[in-house]
Amino acid sequence: MRDFSTEYRAGHEDLLAFYATPPSAIWDEAPVAEAWPETLVESIRAYQSARGCTAAPSGSEAVIITGQQPAIFTGPLYTIFKGVTAIALAKQLEQKFGVATSPVFWVGSEDHDLDEACTTYFLNRAHEPQAVTYAPTGGVDGLPMFRVPVEDSLHAAIDEAAANTTGSEYTEDVAAFLHTSLDESDSIADWTSRLLMRLFADTPLVFFAPHLPEARRLAAPILEAEIRDPLASTTTLNEAGNALERLGFAAQVVKGATECCFFVETEGVRQKVVYEKGRFETPGDGRTYSEADLLERLATAPEEFSPNVALRCVVQQQLFPVRAYVAGPGELAYWAQLRGVFERHGLEMPVVYPRARGALTTIKLNKLLKKLGLTIGDLGQHEDALMDSAMRTVAANDGFRLVQDQRRDLEASLETLAAGLDKDAPTAAAMARSLAEDTGTKLDRIERAILNTDEAKQEATRKQLRRVCNSLAPMRKPQERVFNVFSYLFEYGWGLVPRLVEELDIESFETTEVEL
Repeated sequence: MRDFSTEYRAGHEDLLAFYATPPSAIWDEAPVAEAWPETLVESIRAYQSARGCTAAPSGSEAVIITGQQPAIFTGPLYTIFKGVTAIALAKQLEQKFGVATSPVFWVGSEDHDLDEACTTYFLNRAHEPQAVTYAPTGGVDGLPMFRVPVEDSLHAAIDEAAANTTGSEYTEDVAAFLHTSLDESDSIADWTSRLLMRLFADTPLVFFAPHLPEARRLAAPILEAEIRDPLASTTTLNEAGNALERLGFAAQVVKGATECCFFVETEGVRQKVVYEKGRFETPGDGRTYSEADLLERLATAPEEFSPNVALRCVVQQQLFPVRAYVAGPGELAYWAQLRGVFERHGLEMPVVYPRARGALTTIKLNKLLKKLGLTIGDLGQHEDALMDSAMRTVAANDGFRLVQDQRRDLEASLETLAAGLDKDAPTAAAMARSLAEDTGTKLDRIERAILNTDEAKQEATRKQLRRVCNSLAPMRKPQERVFNVFSYLFEYGWGLVPRLVEELDIESFETTEVEL
């Protein structure tokens, strides 16, 4: 299977054909600054003001937008990297073209993936990933995040995280804000917004939550079009997914043939909608509706309707003059299925711009990496392979070097033999190459046997390797996909995010190493 994110960032033409424009097009022409709906601007200002955010859009800027589902402690680091990318991209576009451009963060308050929202990881003092999980006591299945309450058990989670991570003079202040903001919040979505607004204080990042009544009202025309032609978007998504699969990519959005692209809330629970034989049904509660029923309900209670992951991107374009969406690797992939959905609703598909990627490291970790002969990019390999590589760097002795010297001579001699036999005795040449392969395998075993004779060095190397892996590639995943930002804020304070705004490279699409 082809790697979507790598090929998109590399600009493969067969993949870029699924988008309206390539990411490089962001620099080709000025973004268009258009008026946002006035009532939406007022709603956003009130939402931010109530949570202490001072960013105040005029409502006439072009928009660079990104977003993420709410989660305890704001979720993985990549959530922060998305906001940083949007800020930097908006700033550079404004400087280049002289057009007012506002970065906007869409806090996905309508989402209802509780498992993703309620578990996060900290790097503890023992240099190991430590999970923190929130389990609400009430029935919350199917509730959107703006309805999932925050309970007192999260205060214990804050204390646990502060006590078990590496601290500093900043720990008390950061923990105090976590407690205070939690007390002021009425949901996971609300807490996430308050935390993000504090993290990005003194930046122009604007925060938006799609469950705001005015946003739901302004999104209603998109939902109305979906009700009137309920499976057109589904068909479009699946056709694009099939086209991607023919090219060797996995489709990210796979819809059942009768599934609609929107949800209806009943008694606060987000219900999936299907359409069969001229009727709508919400299988979760067994209710059925006619087209007229849903249209009337939409007209009178638009707050009960919300888009699915694909249609959300279209609603975003309905609400804001978006020049680009800042996307993570998974989002890059599902956006490839959306062009036809935008066209169906008569809206322009924005540039889909890869978010910055980062790795937070330290002088000590970098010294260990150098000592082990590894890079951060190597750390996703299996531990045995990493140990083998590291031991070849740290435990090489005279015996090991003798084997390597003789190996070069043996390999060269066997290749010379095989090449000399190729013309007159091809079968014998193949046997010579097979002998070279067998010899290489046996020499690998000899090298390992030499390296493993020093058990003390082997154990010390394994401990050092686990430390760098746990810190920089926990569970063999990129650090940015596991640890949350508060794992570092307890030690480095609120100034960390401004540093990231300055240091993350948003143009190379490569991982930026930030040495703390």
